[in-house]
Amino acid sequence: MRDIPTSPRIAQIKHNRRVKRLRLMILSFVLFISITGGLSYFSSHPSFIISRVIVSGNSIIDAPLVENYVNEKLNGKYLNLFSRSNFIIYPHNSIYKDLLINFPRIESLSVKREGIHTINVVIVERAGSYLYCGLALPERKEEIGENCYFVNNNGYIFDKAPYYSGDVYFKYYTNINGDVAGPLGNQVFSPERFHQLMRFVDGVTSLGFQPSYLVITNDGTYSLYLKLSGNNSNPKILFKEDNDLVVILDNFSTAMSKKEFANEINSKYDKLSYIDLRFKNKVLYKFQ
Repeated sequence: MRDIPTSPRIAQIKHNRRVKRLRLMILSFVLFISITGGLSYFSSHPSFIISRVIVSGNSIIDAPLVENYVNEKLNGKYLNLFSRSNFIIYPHNSIYKDLLINFPRIESLSVKREGIHTINVVIVERAGSYLYCGLALPERKEEIGENCYFVNNNGYIFDKAPYYSGDVYFKYYTNINGDVAGPLGNQVFSPERFHQLMRFVDGVTSLGFQPSYLVITNDGTYSLYLKLSGNNSNPKILFKEDNDLVVILDNFSTAMSKKEFANEINSKYDKLSYIDLRFKNKVLYKFQ
């Protein structure tokens, strides 16, 4: 095979084409880097950043908790380049869906941007979900739900309730120290304490459990009874009046994040007797 000679002119044309293509590739790359860098810079510029979260419509749900949660979702960058808090590309759908999942007390909500720098989170909480049913849990299961009164979102007893069997409403059993004429018009707890307890119950719910009623005895022991499994007794979560509810819920959440612990509790739930949160930095439990 013989080499076919190439004229200098043809060789020069091919060389020029290669140089042109190389220059075009370099120019395109530089242009791409410049545009990406510019967009990255401007996506983080204070003029385009959401810096305020406003929560409204809440009663039991703690507004700072929602604010902190939304701000956490706004932290960081997409692809380590574009700010998640930029008003154009902030993760609206993710914020909306995750708020519904992580705050079970929310019945509905809207997440809307107001101007460039503010997000408005408007919450509608579940209402009419509570009953006050007396001093102590009845010994006979069929009597649970008798002689109950409706309780609003602030812990106020406002009306007599018909008989409700099962877990249609969350129930309270405690001494309210109210009017001897009856519980109507009294508070189960102060609004602040009621909200604290319901945030704790919501936190337990978010861990996959189904609280049914709360029993408080005179010695300050709180028993949060969980949904019945089969014909066994309801398992319960124990804590004390002087426990910091935020701390013990965090302890419980940490324990449930451990695969071994969570698997044992879930797989043997029908034999679970209690989970005890009364002791500092400890989560104790017992099966029947």
